[in-house]
Amino acid sequence: GGVGNTTLATAVFNRLCDAFEAFCFLNNVRERVEKYGIDHLKKELLSKLLKEEDASPFVTPGGITNFAKKRLSRTKVLVVLDDVNDSDQMEDLCGGHTWFGASSRIIVTTRDKHVLVKADADHIHEVETLNSDDSLWLFSLNAFKQNCTIEAEQVELSKRVLNYSKGLPFALWGDGEDDTLTAPS
Repeated sequence: GGVGNTTLATAVFNRLCDAFEAFCFLNNVRERVEKYGIDHLKKELLSKLLKEEDASPFVTPGGITNFAKKRLSRTKVLVVLDDVNDSDQMEDLCGGHTWFGASSRIIVTTRDKHVLVKADADHIHEVETLNSDDSLWLFSLNAFKQNCTIEAEQVELSKRVLNYSKGLPFALWGDGEDDTLTAPS
């Protein structure tokens, strides 16, 4: 886990998507490009934004058709590209800032700020790690299912776990309800 880029982007996406004519959240871009190729993701993106079951006819080598560009240029869209590791992925999937209609928004999460700088992003927001008090509060809320004072023994154990996670909130628990969390010795 990291500092919560994906979680934050998901929350923003869920809160804002209804204000857009079309929207798409492409998760794990880095991994999925390596596994399936950029055109696979481009088809998924276009399928959702154009509301077409099969977007294959709209994809061209190195871009999209003029017909698709024309439709998208009149559409206010919200796109989230999660875990991008190369600025070319942003260009290949969204054509820079040129494909979408007025007031469209593209949100990109990445572990490498230089990806956004190279892509000439309009705004870059760096998610910070939690301070020790906020980490303890979040950990207590999730580990002990309570938002109140915890026992001294629990505080000491919690501080050891938080020290281990170095302020990264989602390093504190696993992927499912049955995951076990153990503190380092």
